[in-house]
Amino acid sequence: MQLGSYPFPRGTLCGAVLLYSILQITFLGLAAIGGSTEAREAQVVETILREGEWILPLRNGIIPSKPPLFHWVAALLSILLGGVSEFSVRLPSHLFAVGVLVCCALSAYRLACLSRTAESEVHCKRVALLAAAILSLTYGFHQLANQAMVDMSFSFCVWGAIASLLWSNSRDWAAGYGITWQNRALFWVFCAGGVLARGPLGIALPILLVGAVGLRLTGWRVVIRELLRPSLGWLAFLAPIAWYSAACMRGGEGFIERQLLFENVQRFIGGTRVNTKGWFFYIPSLLRTTFPWGALMVLGLFAVKRRLKTVSYPYEAARFATAPFVALLAGVIFFSLSSGKRHSYMLPLLPLVAIQVALIFSQSMERSGARLPQLIWSGARQAERGLIVTVFLLLIATCGAWYCDWSSHPLEDLLKFEVKSSVTRLAVVMTLAATSAVVLRNKAPQMRYASVWILMTVILTTTISFGSVVKSKLKGFESMGEKIRLLANEQQTISFIKDQYDEYFDPILFYLHKPVTILSAATGLAACDPSVVYVARREWFSEFVPHLPGAIRELASLQETMHALNRDGVMEVVVFTCNAAAIQNGVIGAEWQEASLRPI
Repeated sequence: MQLGSYPFPRGTLCGAVLLYSILQITFLGLAAIGGSTEAREAQVVETILREGEWILPLRNGIIPSKPPLFHWVAALLSILLGGVSEFSVRLPSHLFAVGVLVCCALSAYRLACLSRTAESEVHCKRVALLAAAILSLTYGFHQLANQAMVDMSFSFCVWGAIASLLWSNSRDWAAGYGITWQNRALFWVFCAGGVLARGPLGIALPILLVGAVGLRLTGWRVVIRELLRPSLGWLAFLAPIAWYSAACMRGGEGFIERQLLFENVQRFIGGTRVNTKGWFFYIPSLLRTTFPWGALMVLGLFAVKRRLKTVSYPYEAARFATAPFVALLAGVIFFSLSSGKRHSYMLPLLPLVAIQVALIFSQSMERSGARLPQLIWSGARQAERGLIVTVFLLLIATCGAWYCDWSSHPLEDLLKFEVKSSVTRLAVVMTLAATSAVVLRNKAPQMRYASVWILMTVILTTTISFGSVVKSKLKGFESMGEKIRLLANEQQTISFIKDQYDEYFDPILFYLHKPVTILSAATGLAACDPSVVYVARREWFSEFVPHLPGAIRELASLQETMHALNRDGVMEVVVFTCNAAAIQNGVIGAEWQEASLRPI
């Protein structure tokens, strides 16, 4: 069996990926950073550029929780773009996401060729493009592709390793699933990259996924033989070994405790600071983040199981047809055994769902005759019309939010999206251009499906992006950081008083764009330093400050935007000092000055 019977659709895939990338980049820096996860990684990147520390950049004295691959890429891109911003720290995740889409298409193409039946051949081109399209329209993938987190860089390394094995020489595959030495070396290179992206999991997860499928296809003897066979790719592990050694020398016990023990041991076996969930956590999580594809995969597998009994598959093709599900099941079981669980941990497994759905759909198309393709064509035509109407309704609503009079409503800035409005207008222009191009093109059969994909991508991107804008504005961490920086008058030291693992202040710390000192909330303050502006939670302030000697002045009381509008007193942050001259005329508004002079 010649695995390369059909040419790989390079041109179509490159065009689709380029269009997807342009659309995503347009919205990438639209929302402010509103969560601690993004803020942590962004602070590390900013530390690299400010201090030139590439080995173990400490964010205000705190050891980073993840290895540096993401931070290195983000720092290099920030240098090219002129500084650290929301766009520059999110761009690496976007670029790695594009890489994951390409690796997903490559893997899907090869599995489609390997799982061809004797009755009829699976259309490899259709499976490759459909898998990439499904993955791009998966909510969990799309969300993490636009956030400054290490998960997408890790997923790219995992799928680079998988694609390397699948794209080994076809004759070697037919003769006992052998792997060429070049592809084996490339597999280990990607695993080494995964270690630099996420730690030891970077080598454990690819071996687990490939090993699970290998056990089903060839048995444990062949799997162990291939894994232990010497390879030049092992030399790539010198890079993570060198970094871990250098970081350990600089960070000492703190580095060992944080990155080696907590991230890799305690997160698995459990501990007081681990986000522990039940063993079933990932089942509803996966169905939710992949909706509706996960549910369609489960339903389709039942139909495939019945069909396999009546169809002859050569070269173990029947097992290749369900290989993505076998790997998915192994991955879910592995992550479920871990005590610490998060939705983002499922990201490397999402391409498996997309590939399995693509395989099931393509096989169903082959065996259904002309009826199913006609139904799908008719459905695509109706879906296209509905999606075009939806896109233009979104555009009308956005324009209305700009030009309508909201009678000075407190949320007017949110509804009009005046934050980074130039980028928002550019996004609308790109949406109109993409929609017009689809509508005006001659409707060749493949363009009908491409039209539906583009429109669905536009709707998913705009709704999630604008939702992120509203969410980040409701939090208001950017304005809180700006106010604290003004209160400190760019000259005074800023100290945050917080618990060791309190991450609430991280977005504020990022928008300060300057180093600060961190003081323990448990020990409190022995005395107030007049040269320092302090920031703490209201509950800590109310408990500890009355016992401090001297005149303490509250400079400001800050809240997230929605809490401030509701005046509910939730998550209140207090800025205070004991320096009577801390506020200078003209630096801040009169309402802030009046509040600042109130003695306690």
